[in-house]
Amino acid sequence: MIFQDPMTSLNPTMKLGKQISEVLKIHRNMNSKEAKEEAIRLFKAVHITNPEQRINQYPFELSGGMRQRVIIAMAIACNPKIIIADEPTTALDVTIQAQIMELIHELKEEMETSIILITHDLGVVREFADRINVMYAGKIIEGGTVEEVFKKSKHPYTWALLKSMPTLDSDIKSELYSLGGTPPDLLEPPIGCPFCARCEYAMEICKEKMPERTDLSTTHFTCCWLTHEYAESVE
Repeated sequence: MIFQDPMTSLNPTMKLGKQISEVLKIHRNMNSKEAKEEAIRLFKAVHITNPEQRINQYPFELSGGMRQRVIIAMAIACNPKIIIADEPTTALDVTIQAQIMELIHELKEEMETSIILITHDLGVVREFADRINVMYAGKIIEGGTVEEVFKKSKHPYTWALLKSMPTLDSDIKSELYSLGGTPPDLLEPPIGCPFCARCEYAMEICKEKMPERTDLSTTHFTCCWLTHEYAESVE
């Protein structure tokens, strides 16, 4: 797991080397000497400079980007088959964001692991993802390849997300699209489609029943009554 904020994910009272060594001792049965050597190797793998010195430092002594590299080193310490990255670049500036995402991509290729990237940044999604699942109110409402979701999307919420993105040819004087309304209360979720109250295409059935999944291709699907045969019968 790669967490969103490295400062709150790391123990502020422990040196970085000790934090990563704990993982190696417990899960890979290493002794203290082996764990220290492996911690240095992992720090080098994520491009942390002067790893021999860094393992004796505390989290507050490193920059945000370096702290996130430590979290990544801990995440790959046991050679996982799947890495879950939860908004891994949120707390970082744009330049460091690009470096961290490039590092994650590089490690994915080297380790032949899979990455589940949780993010609101559609630019990052377009650059690094192979497949996309769009979620709303805790439910997957559309999924497909990058090409399908960005250029052939069928769900109104996906349309709203894409319209809110600035482009290179956007008029600098025009306002970005903003979706009206508020998300539903998940303690008392609606009976029908959770996006219904904010959707300009909502039909009566949207209020009464959760949309069924519609497969648009072998890789592309959506959960929306607009793509269902019901919508054709209403028309």
